[in-house]
Amino acid sequence: MFSSFLPFNPKKKRIPKNSEDWKKNFPELFFLEEDCPKIEAYLKANHFLQPGERVLSSQSSKGSTIDKMVKVQTNNRTVILKQARPWIEAFPLSRAPMSRISREVEFYNMAFGDPFLRSFISQPLLVDKANYLLILPDDTTKDFSEIYSKESFSMHDLAAIVEFLSYLHNRFFNARPILRFENQAMRKYHWRSLFVMPFKLKKNRAFSENEKQLEVLIRRFMSDWKFYAAMKQAGYRYLDQGPTLIHGNFQPGCWFQRINGPEIRGFESMICGRPEIDLGFLLAHLLLSNLPEHILYVLNHYKPVKGFDWDFAFKIAGAEIFRNIVQPLSSSKLPISALAKKKLLWTSYKMLIEKPDIINQIALSSK
Repeated sequence: MFSSFLPFNPKKKRIPKNSEDWKKNFPELFFLEEDCPKIEAYLKANHFLQPGERVLSSQSSKGSTIDKMVKVQTNNRTVILKQARPWIEAFPLSRAPMSRISREVEFYNMAFGDPFLRSFISQPLLVDKANYLLILPDDTTKDFSEIYSKESFSMHDLAAIVEFLSYLHNRFFNARPILRFENQAMRKYHWRSLFVMPFKLKKNRAFSENEKQLEVLIRRFMSDWKFYAAMKQAGYRYLDQGPTLIHGNFQPGCWFQRINGPEIRGFESMICGRPEIDLGFLLAHLLLSNLPEHILYVLNHYKPVKGFDWDFAFKIAGAEIFRNIVQPLSSSKLPISALAKKKLLWTSYKMLIEKPDIINQIALSSK
């Protein structure tokens, strides 16, 4: 079941450029896709299926995923097949190391020995390191990405998520094992996505008629040297190695609903970094969901590590809000009006530039 990670196809001395290249020139490697007969043959070859078990359906995960994920339903259970590829699944032109799955497996193995962390994760059922693929059990209903469209997000679930984040950051603060999680390629990918790509907005991007004012405001911020300098400074700090283990992409698409409480996934981006990054992402997506009471709960109940910089966490939140409004692939998924986006852009600006008393502002907006 467990094989060592191998250099990707060393005989060919290159990696696939895209899915077509993979299928054509790398036939010896399994390529995960929504294909029930192919998946069933793969599972049988790896002795994963039980006697009489067969694949009934397969469905690719929706949303901006980093790895390819397919939900497979058999007559006995539901599992998730997850494969790392030399690119980001949601953005195929963005290259990424396939070895990121090894960091994810390392974390699962380490976390499963911790009773608290174990309650938030699922132990992989199979790790196929030769094909950069793992299989996870799935007893979840869906992720939390629908909170943007006003779906209920209970304080009970939020409390569990905040408790997980607090524990993760404090548990591995200045701990030796985090040195294995430098994961520099994924750190740089997320850095580019957060601090570089939003400023590459093309002039021919299509804005709807009711978003013309939004376009003007975006371009105004992009030409504001104070805003640019604040983003650049935050970007430099983002690249710091940091004192603890962080999730690295802590947003609603990585939190999943279960009967016994949330499950956390998406550990392929895990790095030793600054805990303010995770908290900033959490705050940003609660702001994007217009959940001021939830933000107040986070600010009051998150347990920071020694030396935690709240101002930097707010800057990360501001940068994440700006990215989600500016980038077409992200912005189009936010079911909010142009006016709401405009207000969020100003919130982003203030978090980066003006260092507002954000707690009081959020408290006032919740009344």
